[in-house]
Amino acid sequence: MELERDVKEMVGALMRVLDGGEISTDEIADLDFGGDGALLLSLNEAFIKLLEFAHDREPRLKDPAYDREMREQLQQGLNAIVRLCHRTPKA
Repeated sequence: MELERDVKEMVGALMRVLDGGEISTDEIADLDFGGDGALLLSLNEAFIKLLEFAHDREPRLKDPAYDREMREQLQQGLNAIVRLCHRTPKA
């Protein structure tokens, strides 16, 4: 299922960052996802947070508290996506 693969790509990118990794804006731009309703909204929000995370690399490297804050926001986005995926009926 295309939607499932798309969500897995986003979840994989989020998990990599939450595991302490970095992500480039090019990698984020390559993410392709779709969805409906609340799931699409959560995926879009995670996409935007990932872009902010990548763009703010230098400030994050200089300020560990800021880095933790941004990663916490990404964790919240991941939690929302996972929660919504568990609610979505399988086709």
